[in-house]
Amino acid sequence: MRRYNSRPSKGRPKLPAEERKSIVVPVKYDLDKYEIMMNKAIVAGLNRSEYIRQASIHCTVTERLKPKDVKAIRDLQGIAENLNRIAKFCSSILNRGSTNENLVQLFRDIYECRDFILSLIKTYRNTPDSI
Repeated sequence: MRRYNSRPSKGRPKLPAEERKSIVVPVKYDLDKYEIMMNKAIVAGLNRSEYIRQASIHCTVTERLKPKDVKAIRDLQGIAENLNRIAKFCSSILNRGSTNENLVQLFRDIYECRDFILSLIKTYRNTPDSI
């Protein structure tokens, strides 16, 4: 005698194992950032989990600066400060009339900045002292 299933399963059939999403990644938000994320999901027409999934896969993340890059930025700020000092010095020479002493000091400052920039380039490129 053949048995018939008198109570068929209800609901959506189970997905195959390769299509199933089985890994749960908890994400915590504060209230303000949660509202921002939900507004973006609504505008995109996605539910919350699909929005987070799409954002985590398709976004571009900028990496943090390495200590070497931070040092290079600080050195460049030092260069900018030195160049500003030289510009003020040149301005004062033009306003007061130039003397040999002032011009010699100006050239020393310019060569000091040039040497500093060359040392920065060597450090940043990790090249030997043969520049």
